[in-house]
Amino acid sequence: MLIKSLYIKNFRQFKGETTVEFACDKEKNVTILLGDNTYGKTTLLQTFNWCLYDFVVFDKDSNPDMLLNLELASQMKYGSRDIVEVKIVLIHKKTEYTISRTQEYIWTEHKVRGEKSKVTMSYKLLGSDGQTDIRDQYIEKMINEILPRNLSNFFFFDTERVRGVSNRQDVSESVKGLLGLTVLDNAIKHLGSKTAKTTVLGKLYSSMDNEGDQKATEALERINSTQQRKAAIAERLESLRTQITDYEAEKARVDHILAEGKSTASLQERSLTLERLISRETNALEQTYSKFIQEFNNGTVTFFAKPLMIRALDFMKDAKVDDKGIKDMTAQSIVDIINRGRCICGIELVEGSTEYENVLRELDFLPPQSIGTSIRNFKEKIEMYDATNRNYFTNLKSRYEEILRLKTNIQEWQDEADEIKRKIEGKEDMKKYSLKLSDVKTRLKELNEKREHLIREDEGCNNDIERFQKVYDSLVAVSSKNKSIMTYIRYAEEILAWITKTYKEKESDIRERLEEKVNEIFNKIYHGHRRVSINEKYYVTLLAMVGEKEIASGESEGLNRVKNFAFIAGLVELAKEKIIAIAGENKIDLSSEPYPLVMDAPFSNADATHTTNISKVLPEVAEQVIMFVMEKDWRYAEPVMAYRVGSQWILDKITDTYSILKRSDS
Repeated sequence: MLIKSLYIKNFRQFKGETTVEFACDKEKNVTILLGDNTYGKTTLLQTFNWCLYDFVVFDKDSNPDMLLNLELASQMKYGSRDIVEVKIVLIHKKTEYTISRTQEYIWTEHKVRGEKSKVTMSYKLLGSDGQTDIRDQYIEKMINEILPRNLSNFFFFDTERVRGVSNRQDVSESVKGLLGLTVLDNAIKHLGSKTAKTTVLGKLYSSMDNEGDQKATEALERINSTQQRKAAIAERLESLRTQITDYEAEKARVDHILAEGKSTASLQERSLTLERLISRETNALEQTYSKFIQEFNNGTVTFFAKPLMIRALDFMKDAKVDDKGIKDMTAQSIVDIINRGRCICGIELVEGSTEYENVLRELDFLPPQSIGTSIRNFKEKIEMYDATNRNYFTNLKSRYEEILRLKTNIQEWQDEADEIKRKIEGKEDMKKYSLKLSDVKTRLKELNEKREHLIREDEGCNNDIERFQKVYDSLVAVSSKNKSIMTYIRYAEEILAWITKTYKEKESDIRERLEEKVNEIFNKIYHGHRRVSINEKYYVTLLAMVGEKEIASGESEGLNRVKNFAFIAGLVELAKEKIIAIAGENKIDLSSEPYPLVMDAPFSNADATHTTNISKVLPEVAEQVIMFVMEKDWRYAEPVMAYRVGSQWILDKITDTYSILKRSDS
């Protein structure tokens, strides 16, 4: 398929009529449309989607439902009408097709409203005159036969808006269609299963004469229900297989991270230990500080008064005093005893008695009458203070030394912690990955156990089907009609088995060839040590060799785009090569039509090297290349690609709502 020309009328920025002719020459197969951002490159790409499939992809804030040029829309009056039209002329299998889609806009109820779009299509054989119109009811089918809508994203490719075209949900069916596997897939679906009423096998089984034989009917019902259960098991097994593959890749990735970060993990563990030590010592320091202050406050006065107390003791050491008083007795105590009339020993004190006089006499030996008792009490207190002060300095010194030790430890550990922090700054937490690895291993174990259980269950289903099939065959074989139908069923089942086997072989072969092709293109663009892997669902993953293992590697924005480009380029090149699949002695033609590659901003976020490399690859992989490129990117691409350019156009922005497209003089 080649796109010959594009005609635009009043579509978004392109007011009036604009026609672009594309390069269709085999050697000069590149068309360049130059323009900066907001000039209309994305709009041009969307004209293809709208004309062919009646959909567009614009940002929500750009009024995506309004396709009519805003300047024209603003000039409309009540009852006035205007037309948006896009016409594509393309060549497909030696036939020239003209596809035109129009949409009428009407001013009504104080706003511009668009009517439902209309599409027309005509064709002519190359070299002939006159056009033959295609009836409306066949147009959509014809367009999808030329370029299926589910493949359009691969060939009308917006690099800046599509991040993961190689990981889309519908990519599997799209790729199979592109690479010619749909023929076999449709044949398998057509033959189908005995449980489906619309398939060949389903119709054959439903035509069996089971009436009057309850056992045969029951056996067929058991076969059908078991096959349904088997199909459900197959779906669950496929889901489990995908999950297990993903978890195994994740396990490999985490293993690699932990292996690479072994020293980091050790440092992080030491950092946690230091945090605990610092916290413990800080608490101990606070407690020691508190004890130091308490002991200092309790003993300070007596400690600093000690020289005075020593001098006082020296002074009183040689003093001769009569100390006949009772130790710790006070004058008030003696008076209280006398007033009570009874001594503490129990003797009654009667005024004038010997006992009374003896107690009364004690007042003479107490202060203020007797200084001896006061001196004795003073000396005893000083001796008590001296005993206390004897350990005061030692205790304070010990506390102070403990404070210094704790502060030294804290400072040394803090210095070590700061150094570790500097070393591991910006590095991920390895403990997180250790926990992640444990979770992944647990999940893998659970998934594998589920898979083993389902495999055993599937084997049981096979045994049940085989057993009930024998019962059913023996019961229905008595009818001559059923004998003929059974023969047809056997033929259909043999054909289905052969096609299914062929499909699996060819699908595997094509996927391997696609992976080789994608890697070949990827290595031409990216000079590194990564490899592209394509799984059964055609999801693309970048792998890096770590030790003896390949693991999924991280992707930058630029690398992701290189990967997507390599994937699309590989698909296009395989389609161009017209893949032929061979089954036994017979050849099944799976050849596909080569497709053009229309790309908006193919060099977006690519550096000069990648831009140069992509420019070398593009003209080689596709039959036709149409690119919307910024001037700054074209500076790097032009020296490499200029000799392949057969048509070049320039976008010129007149206003925010009006751009024009003109052929370049160069």
